[in-house]
Amino acid sequence: MSKLSWFATAASLGAAALVAPVAAWGAPKAKAESVVYVVRPGDTLYDLASSYMLRTSDYAVVQRRNNIANPRCLPIGAKLDVPVALLRTTPAEARVASYRGEVSAVVQGRTIALSRGTLLPEGSVVATGPNSSVRLALTDGSQVALPSQSRIRIDVLRHTPLTGSIERTFSLEAGRSEATVTPMTKPRDGFTIRTPLSVTAVRGTVFRVIYDAEAERAWTEVVDGTVNVASSIDGSASVTPERFGARASSQGVAAPERLLPPPTIIAPGRTQDEVDVVFDLTPAPGAAKYRVRLGADAGLLDLIDEVTVDQPRARFENVGNGALFVQATALDAGGLEGMPNTYGFSRFRHGLKLSAPVVSGKHWLFQWEPEGEGRHAYRFQLSAKPEGAPLVDEAGLSDGRMTVTDLPDGTYYWRVRSTVVRDGQRFEKWSAAQQFRIGG
Repeated sequence: MSKLSWFATAASLGAAALVAPVAAWGAPKAKAESVVYVVRPGDTLYDLASSYMLRTSDYAVVQRRNNIANPRCLPIGAKLDVPVALLRTTPAEARVASYRGEVSAVVQGRTIALSRGTLLPEGSVVATGPNSSVRLALTDGSQVALPSQSRIRIDVLRHTPLTGSIERTFSLEAGRSEATVTPMTKPRDGFTIRTPLSVTAVRGTVFRVIYDAEAERAWTEVVDGTVNVASSIDGSASVTPERFGARASSQGVAAPERLLPPPTIIAPGRTQDEVDVVFDLTPAPGAAKYRVRLGADAGLLDLIDEVTVDQPRARFENVGNGALFVQATALDAGGLEGMPNTYGFSRFRHGLKLSAPVVSGKHWLFQWEPEGEGRHAYRFQLSAKPEGAPLVDEAGLSDGRMTVTDLPDGTYYWRVRSTVVRDGQRFEKWSAAQQFRIGG
């Protein structure tokens, strides 16, 4: 039973030029006012302004700022201090990578239903209904996922051609969000999720942000990496490392707290062949609730379903066949969600529905119906004792019926085994033994 990684490492972005910020990342409000551009062969201030600045005439600002005598003659390797306010940016879009259930977005004042591949520009507000989820993919490989009953606004999705940097800012208006952020390679790269109570800024990590408007609380939970959480109310801040979470309220941001360790799923690798998919968990010390999620991939980016339960047992209905993944976390009494455990399992619905035996003279007809996909082969057994040697043992049946003749009075037990071969894998399952009686 191997634990699977909850996130995937994404490729870093290429660089158009070497740049460095005047101020370091950290406090979300302290954006660098200028960047340093390293001159390459063939650069002139006119060309830089034409290609990367808002106006061609902006070359003069850079010329004065850097005391440059000839804007057409720049020493290779010289460092130019360029005001950020002059830099041209281009808008980017988020793409709907996957969704489930009722998902919508308000785009340019119009509400639209989302589908796979829908592109969402800045200003879009994405919302999920009950038992729904959506995953947004950004151009750099980062992901933002919303579970049910959540709403997020895409505030900023911008690329700066001169620096090659990408700025991404979201506002979580309700519910939960989970982000996997590609490690950032440019000093001015930014990824921020805001709530009315907190601002969470990262430079490449896996984290969750939750906002409860009714309770006036927000949480940031760090699975991998380090994030900076600042209060939107009083400016208090907390550098929160992985395996820790920070709470924010109207009183500011509290000190980080250690997240609960991941709960263990009992026998997670067994084939789930019953009507419902059910997982039992080992109770985790300090857990007030458990959250269990199903996904089509190890990162749970293509989310199928999730439940939050008070007891260490999770049940899912209407789950299709396939190689799937299950992830479990524990929540403490204050609502912080702990570290995840993720496992792979096989889902193959496979069962039998047995009917009561029918008598006609001396002939007893036993019938059953298969449950699940595929072509079934059957083995029928009839015994005088629940665990006794079979009186009748017939294999290789292709029909869902068997007739037995001249049974003397007494109590009998019968059962059927179904065998299905799917994708080169053999699945076998016995029905529960059924009792019936002949005579008094």
